[in-house]
Amino acid sequence: MVRIVGRTHPGARGGQNQDSIGWDESRQLAFVADGMGGYASGEVASGLVKQTLLDTAGTQRLVDAVMSAHANIQAAAAARPEYAGMGSTIVALHIADRVGTVVWVGDSRAYLWRRGSLQPLTRDHSVIEILRDAENLSETAIRSHPLRHKIVQSLGNDAPEPAVADTPLRKGDWLLLCSDGLSGELRDDKIADELRAHPSLEGSADALINGALANGGRDNISVVLVEYTGRSKIMLGGRWSERTMLWLSILGGVLLALTVTGVGLWFRHRR
Repeated sequence: MVRIVGRTHPGARGGQNQDSIGWDESRQLAFVADGMGGYASGEVASGLVKQTLLDTAGTQRLVDAVMSAHANIQAAAAARPEYAGMGSTIVALHIADRVGTVVWVGDSRAYLWRRGSLQPLTRDHSVIEILRDAENLSETAIRSHPLRHKIVQSLGNDAPEPAVADTPLRKGDWLLLCSDGLSGELRDDKIADELRAHPSLEGSADALINGALANGGRDNISVVLVEYTGRSKIMLGGRWSERTMLWLSILGGVLLALTVTGVGLWFRHRR
């Protein structure tokens, strides 16, 4: 019920790519992890996240798997002094019962692309997001702020509290997971432009990577795109699946035809 495509690029800054991406189509799981730490530590941290999520797919709730990754990073750092202080962000998606559950820590993001509209599903765990509310900062001010890359939560450090968001899905929805190497270079409207211009998962993934590189590529860039191909989720409160809407329209047509026939018969008998 899903198709998944992923791309990752070290960007223009040189050195190792400390991002890790992964997915399991059979278990409808996908994720992006952005590692941080000196030398190869960031790569190690994000690699541990990847290994943990793939190993526990289908056996743990997603939020529990994320916390297992946190514990594994801490254990590795305790065992190897050179890994001290390493950490990783995470944004992970699991689809079950026509609902996409997103779990995240840090500033890697998830978006919903539905019928030509891009909707953020996450909010960064970052200093700038706190300042956005406190100081009512504009998007331009945010992008030039000296603390724009400072996060307040990461796996492997302190006691992170993963955030969770559930999204009822419709057939044809795309879900975009990305590291801040993409969102830091392309505003949301530019991301939407690339998705609109490239109707295939592969084409969009390549275009997003290339767009971030063309705009500077100052960080590692990672993109995972998930297309939901299953049935739409029936929603209460006025939101219905496409199948339900079809049957309601058919029922409405039948009732209208019966009403017209009944009125016609009534007038005939009145003559």
